[in-house]
Amino acid sequence: MKRLFWLSLAAAALALAIGLPLAAQGRANGGRGAATQPAAAPSPTPRHWYSVNVVTVKRESVEEWREFTRTQTIPMQQRGGVKSRDTYQSGAPFGDGLTYGIVTPIDKFEDYDKPPLVARMLSGDALRTYQQKNAQLVASNHMFAIQDRAELSIPPASMAKVRGVILSDVTIVGGHAEQYEAYIKNDLLPVLKKGNVLGYSVSRTVFGGNANEYHTAQYFESYGDIDKGPLTVRVLGQAASQALAAKSTPHIASIQRTILRYVPELSFAPKPTS
Repeated sequence: MKRLFWLSLAAAALALAIGLPLAAQGRANGGRGAATQPAAAPSPTPRHWYSVNVVTVKRESVEEWREFTRTQTIPMQQRGGVKSRDTYQSGAPFGDGLTYGIVTPIDKFEDYDKPPLVARMLSGDALRTYQQKNAQLVASNHMFAIQDRAELSIPPASMAKVRGVILSDVTIVGGHAEQYEAYIKNDLLPVLKKGNVLGYSVSRTVFGGNANEYHTAQYFESYGDIDKGPLTVRVLGQAASQALAAKSTPHIASIQRTILRYVPELSFAPKPTS
């Protein structure tokens, strides 16, 4: 169950611009006119890192944990320089509603040479009080690091109202990463774009989990969107949609899907730059 929360996708897709422009250069060539040089090779799309903390809250402490997070943890994170936080809840309505996935960006791994954020922001009695309270409310937590695939993603519009995501945890066959990513880029993304998907993001586990695990998140603004049926079927029809899915079959070992509800009151966005 805990592997359902890679979730950068949400943070990744909401935070990143996708793709880099190509540049072409020209220069004068003596008195013979202008000669155009070949287009520059595409620059590699930069990778962005995210920390995903999967927190399971004690059943009797859910409301208290949410209030503790809203009034204590989030202000501390903001004071400590955390740029953004996206929180998702499972069991929405299918699954374990006691589990939350919390996604924050990793600026640089060098930061992990420092003490944990809570120990940098608090000390003495305040630190002990915070740690004891958190331990009383939380049953378990597991943290792992993911890396986005912005070139395989479609970010939601800045004003999009995201209600939740359909999350697919995809374990690929060993050695098939390149083929699986090519399938998403060349076969699936054009269909999602044609169908005006609200947003779609892709990430991959690197540390703390299965390195053959990808996570795809398709965003929706209403649960009623699910009643319309799969987007690929709406765009292509049933037969062509099945043929599209069959292209990915040789590269996939297993898929697990769940629905995650976005929790805006336990999230915050990057501060606007002046």
